[in-house]
Amino acid sequence: MDVLQWIVPCPKKAALGSSHLDLGACRIHGDDATGTAVDALTSSLALAEPSTDAPDTRVEVRVEVRVDAAAGLPPEGYTLVAGDGRVAVVGADAAGAFYGAQTLLALAAVPCPEHARCVPECEVRDWPDLPLRGTIEGFYGTPWSHAARLDHLRFSARHKLNAYVYAPKDDPFHRERWREPYPPEELARLAELVAEAGRQHVRLVFALSPGLSMVCSDPAERAALRAKAEQVWEIGVREFALLFDDIPPELRHEADRAAYGTEEGASASAHAAVCRDFATEFLARHGAERPLTMVPTDYAGTARGAYRDRLAAELPPGVLVWWTGPDIVVGTIPAYDMTAAAASYGHRLALWDNFPVNDFDFSRVFLGPLVGRATDLGHAPLEGVTANPMVQATASRLALTTVADYAWHLAAYDPGRSHRAAVRLLPGAAELLPLVEACSAWPPGADQSPALTALCASALLGEGAGRLRAELERLAGLPVDVPGAFAAELARWVAAARDMGAAGLAALDLLAGGEPGPARRALERAEAHEANVLRGVIPPFVRAALERAPGSAPA
Repeated sequence: MDVLQWIVPCPKKAALGSSHLDLGACRIHGDDATGTAVDALTSSLALAEPSTDAPDTRVEVRVEVRVDAAAGLPPEGYTLVAGDGRVAVVGADAAGAFYGAQTLLALAAVPCPEHARCVPECEVRDWPDLPLRGTIEGFYGTPWSHAARLDHLRFSARHKLNAYVYAPKDDPFHRERWREPYPPEELARLAELVAEAGRQHVRLVFALSPGLSMVCSDPAERAALRAKAEQVWEIGVREFALLFDDIPPELRHEADRAAYGTEEGASASAHAAVCRDFATEFLARHGAERPLTMVPTDYAGTARGAYRDRLAAELPPGVLVWWTGPDIVVGTIPAYDMTAAAASYGHRLALWDNFPVNDFDFSRVFLGPLVGRATDLGHAPLEGVTANPMVQATASRLALTTVADYAWHLAAYDPGRSHRAAVRLLPGAAELLPLVEACSAWPPGADQSPALTALCASALLGEGAGRLRAELERLAGLPVDVPGAFAAELARWVAAARDMGAAGLAALDLLAGGEPGPARRALERAEAHEANVLRGVIPPFVRAALERAPGSAPA
C-alpha cells in the first residue's frame, strides 16, 4: 500500500525509504515555539511504559520539532525527515511545525504488519498553495452543536485546514438579534471554541450579519456593531467578517436612502460605509493583524453592475470579498471567472464555496469529492476557499477532506484519489460505501448516478441485468448497525437506500417474468422516505418495468 495515500492533503514533495522506525518508544523534544506541535505528538506518541513481564528491548526514537524561519520554506511550510533512529520536523513557523506533526501522525497511523506504530524512512518538504483554507458554518437550518464544532476544529487540524468561520444563519445572535450581546453561557461556549481553535492552528473568524435590520447611516447602529465585536474580542476573537448576503437589494430605511441615495446600487455605499467604519474604528484601534472580510449582497456571477461599481470605489482596499462563483451553487468554477469576479469587485477574493451544503434541499446529502474547481490558478486573485458544509457535521467530512486536499496542493488534486482517501480515513464510511457512492453526485442537478442510470437503461433493453442486480443488492444489503457519528447522521438515508435497492431488485424480477405486485409495493415503500437516495434513478426504472409488464396499469 502506498502510505502517501494516508496523508491528506497530499504533500508537495515526498520520498519514502523501504525501512521503518518503530515509534513504540520515542521521546519528543521541542520548545515554546513548537508547543502545539509537541502537544499533538505527545498525546499520540508518548513513550509507553515497558512491560514488567519482559525486558524493554525497544530502541528509543528521538523526535525533534523546531521552527526555523531561515529554512527557505513558505508560510505554514515544513520538512519532515525520518531515518537513522530519529525524526526531525522543521516548520517555517509554528503552524508549519504543527502541520509537520500532523503529517507524522498520519504516517504513524498507517497499518503496519510489523509494528503497532511506526513511520517509514522519509523526506517530506511541504507547504500550502492557498493561504486561506477552511470552512464556513454558514448554512440555514439547525446549527452544529458545540461538541460538533470542537470536533470539527480537530478534524480541520488533521487535514491542515486553517480557518473556521462562525456564521450559522439560524444563530439568532448572529443575524436577527445581532445587536444583542451573547448570554454568558453562549459566550462561554464561544470562548471554548476560540481556545480550541488556537490549539489547532485554526483561525476562528467571527461573522456578523446585520443587513436585515441595520440602519447603516446611524452612528448608534455602527456603535452597536462594534460593541458586539468587542464582546467576542474580549474572549480572544481576532478576525471578523461582515455579511450582507440574502437581504433585499434596495435600502429600506429612510435615513439610509437620504444618506446614500435611491438609485440602483445605492446599498453598496451603505455596506461599504459600515465596513469602513468597522475597519477604522474597531479593527485598526484594536491593532487587528488580519483584514476584514465581507459578503456583498451581489455575491455570485462575474458581471459588473451598479452595486459592484460602487463597492469597488468605496470599500476600503484591504477588505477581502467573499464570492460564491458563477452562481450560488455551482459545478464548475474556472480560473477566468475568479479573475473576472475580482475585477468586478475591485478587490481580492475568497471563495465561499457552497459545497457540500444541503440547506436548499434537506432531503439530500452530498458525500462525494469536490469537483470542477480550477487547479491552474496562475495569477488569479484568490486568497483561498472556505467550504460551506451540510447540517450533518460528521458526514460533511468526506467532502471537506477533499476540499483540504485541493486547497493545499492544487496541481496534484485528483477527486477520485482524494475521495478514496477520505472514505478510508472516516470511521463508518467504508462500511456504508454503497450509500456514499449513491450520494456522491455534484452539482445537485446532475444525474444522481450516471453508472446506475446506464445499467438501468441496459436492463430495460434486456442487457446487463446481472451487473445491475449486484449493485442493487449492495444497496439493499446496507448494514444498519454501523457504529459512530457518521452512520448515526445518515441513518435515514441508509433506510431509504435499502428500500430503493429492494425496489430496483423487484423491478428486475418483474422484467424476468415476475408479478407486478411486489415491484409496485416496493416502489411505494421506497418513495415514502423523505431522504432522497437515487430518487431520480430507481423509481423511473421501476415504473418503466411496470409499464412493460403484461396487463399492468402504470404505477
